[in-house]
Amino acid sequence: MKTKILLASFLAAAVACAADSSTKPPADTAPAARSEAEEQEVSFLDRYIDLSTELAFYSAYVWRGQILFDRPVWQPAQNIFVKLGENAEYGAFKFRFWANFAIDGNKPPHRFGGMSIVDERVGYVKTFFDCLDFDVGGIFYQFPNRHSRGMRETDEFIAGVKWRNPYITPSFYVWWDLDENGHNAENSLFFDFDFTHAFKITDELSLNLGSGFGVANGSYMDHYTRGGVDGVAFNYFHHDLGLWYKILDNVKVGASLTYFYNLSRQVRHSSYDMHDHYNAGILRGGVHVAVTW
Repeated sequence: MKTKILLASFLAAAVACAADSSTKPPADTAPAARSEAEEQEVSFLDRYIDLSTELAFYSAYVWRGQILFDRPVWQPAQNIFVKLGENAEYGAFKFRFWANFAIDGNKPPHRFGGMSIVDERVGYVKTFFDCLDFDVGGIFYQFPNRHSRGMRETDEFIAGVKWRNPYITPSFYVWWDLDENGHNAENSLFFDFDFTHAFKITDELSLNLGSGFGVANGSYMDHYTRGGVDGVAFNYFHHDLGLWYKILDNVKVGASLTYFYNLSRQVRHSSYDMHDHYNAGILRGGVHVAVTW
């Protein structure tokens, strides 16, 4: 009797397996293969490509201590990181596209929607010891409204390092204009030193404080001051205050205030600032949006 029951059980199991297999496609059918390929494509982009978009509105355009526009501007930027390794263990290639637009259309520049400058940056970044960020590359400037002979103006080599830590994060960058091309003098060097710290107020809200200064060599200062300063000079100082709020996992909004000034009387009374009121310094406000993809 037990033997008959056991045989009946095996027959029922075999019928159930056959019925179940007849309702499912084989694992190696074409639709399943396409789905797997799509998943691999998505995962490749997620693993090796990082994208971020930035948009900033400023009350003035200040560049290396020079007030290039003393009226509101907006500045979009797009960053692309191609990671070498899933966790960028071999570094990453960085591509950045940035532009400055004058908001007031009644004043120059009038062409290209008020665009005064656009630059493209190509570089390589690598982190060592989980805290030292190294950055090297080139930046290519274009001024579409400045001259009729073309958009291309000047190129610079960039190198920098940042030390991330829980206390004060220092960073140092150098820009080197390699050749004379009508915009910068040959072998112009500009050095930027910054010190920042971020206070986490809540999980979504952070307060950023920072200070820094810029130093330029004689060739740089002689060119931008039209001979007014012919040696190495501290060309500006700045203090920064910023608030950032995370409204989504990949979207942040912020507001900032930056005060620019100069302690060098020789630089203040030269043509470097480009605006007379800079002798007393300038306070610049900003509104920001940052999105990661």
